[in-house]
Amino acid sequence: MRQITTVLLLPFTLLLTGCAAQPAANSSAAPPAEAPPWYEGEIAAFEASDAGAMPPAGEVLFIGSSSIRMWASLADDMAPLTVINRGFGGSKTREVLAVADRVVFPYEPSVIVYYCGDNDLGTDNTDSAAAAAGFTEFADLVHERLPGTKVLYLSIKPSLARWSNWAAMREANRLVREYCRTHDDVEYIDVAKPLLGPDGTPDPSLFRDDGLHLNAEGYARWKLVVRPRVFAAWRAWRLG
Repeated sequence: MRQITTVLLLPFTLLLTGCAAQPAANSSAAPPAEAPPWYEGEIAAFEASDAGAMPPAGEVLFIGSSSIRMWASLADDMAPLTVINRGFGGSKTREVLAVADRVVFPYEPSVIVYYCGDNDLGTDNTDSAAAAAGFTEFADLVHERLPGTKVLYLSIKPSLARWSNWAAMREANRLVREYCRTHDDVEYIDVAKPLLGPDGTPDPSLFRDDGLHLNAEGYARWKLVVRPRVFAAWRAWRLG
């Protein structure tokens, strides 16, 4: 009986021994590659454009989220100054910082016009200090790497789609305005007020159907306040 039991157990013993001797199936496999950031395609396209024709140093750079990217009339609105549009839709302040070495510093711009923070706060994030800190960190880094470059902050805009969170956006704007008052070569531009109607709420005629992005008339309002400040900053940069 003992012999029969031994014979019956032997195949199982060999099977278990063989399994133990085999290395784990994935022990030597390489870890899965991390997916590239969602914005990589846009940034790579900017770099490809630069490889074909790098803008000369000293131009005016517009950087930030879709409110910059979708400013279709920007080149005409700032003429005869030459502008570089490096807005990428959906970006937040940390993402602008993440790509600064690729689409900010290589241009050695005379003036940087910055719009971001709108997406940081969205409809329900009330961390105004973090949104403001993203910009102040950017401005400090610019002045460390490119002393003398003028940085213009376009205030976070009110919109129909995100009006419910306007209090947090207004507070972020206030924090940045205070920073600008105590730092050289950085300016605050109020692009919020021109978008408000007589009742103090966003004017629907200035927005696209999504209630978030500006239409041509909305950008025309921005041009009236942004253009003179860009030209003044550029002249100041030239005078050194």
